[in-house]
Amino acid sequence: MQKVVAFRFDNRRDKMKKLFLIVAIIVIAILTLYWQYIQSPKYSFLQAKKAIEQHNLASFKKYVDIEGIASSLIDYLLEPSTEEKEQSIWEEIGEEIGTKIAKTYLTKNLKQQIVKYVEIGKFEESDFSLSDLWNNFKDIAYVKKEGKIAYIGLEFFNEKYDTSLILELKMRDKGSYWQIAKISNFLEFMKKLDELVEKYNEKIIEAMEQTLTLESLQKSTSWKEVLFSLKFRNNDELKEIDQYKVKLICKTLDGCVLKRFLITDTNNISPGQIGGGVWSADINTSCDRVLYRTPQSDLDISVEIQYIRFTDGSELKLYKKVPLLRQVEMFLMEK
Repeated sequence: MQKVVAFRFDNRRDKMKKLFLIVAIIVIAILTLYWQYIQSPKYSFLQAKKAIEQHNLASFKKYVDIEGIASSLIDYLLEPSTEEKEQSIWEEIGEEIGTKIAKTYLTKNLKQQIVKYVEIGKFEESDFSLSDLWNNFKDIAYVKKEGKIAYIGLEFFNEKYDTSLILELKMRDKGSYWQIAKISNFLEFMKKLDELVEKYNEKIIEAMEQTLTLESLQKSTSWKEVLFSLKFRNNDELKEIDQYKVKLICKTLDGCVLKRFLITDTNNISPGQIGGGVWSADINTSCDRVLYRTPQSDLDISVEIQYIRFTDGSELKLYKKVPLLRQVEMFLMEK
């Protein structure tokens, strides 16, 4: 009887040992997988994303090389044209010096904008907020490792365009974590985005041209001013327009642009009715003087509708480039 009890006890003890061994193997496997995960490019990217959402600049700097990102973006934007043109040695030297000065200035400003974005969740002097970015982020499309370099593809889906685009980040192995070094397909991403914007804007332009049509345009002059009298018809059968913006473009008959300027009218135009007004342009440049002297019959004057707002709050407007590029372009114009 004692032998039977001892056998059963030993049998249970063996089973417990096996159970503990299995549990230990599972725990070790989980810890190993977790350790591998927290050292993976995907985990580091998610930590960078979390740092942005929590406005944690110190953590963001750990997982993102701000200097490298800013420098590579400016390199893309300052990349010389592929068109060949003859230059003297002094012109080439001057262009190279100018590019270096511009890059230093633009990189510094872009770094400041990135830091400000992490700290407050939006760019300075921009309505683009953090939610605008991550609301379009769908998933991590892929992670490709090549030694100490990894490429992670971020899929962004935009309902407005009904299209997904992949933004690829290049990451470097920093030992216990990975750091985002640059956007490796920035130019391709921007070109595709611009194509989508242009395609979408074609529909908006068509709708604006059907809604607001130019009935008449008269050019005249007064003391040191060129006057333009424009009349527009609201073709919408139901909605009343309470604001519109049009770009007035004045050219010579051979295509030389003399002047471009934006006209804004806040006078209401009821459905089916005509509105408009008279706008003036000062004479400041030689092109302005040519415009002043040239009769309307010898000019090509056209309008491009930029924006229409209705009294019910709805609007027709053109979509522009993404905020990051718009910020950099602002720096380029300030240079």
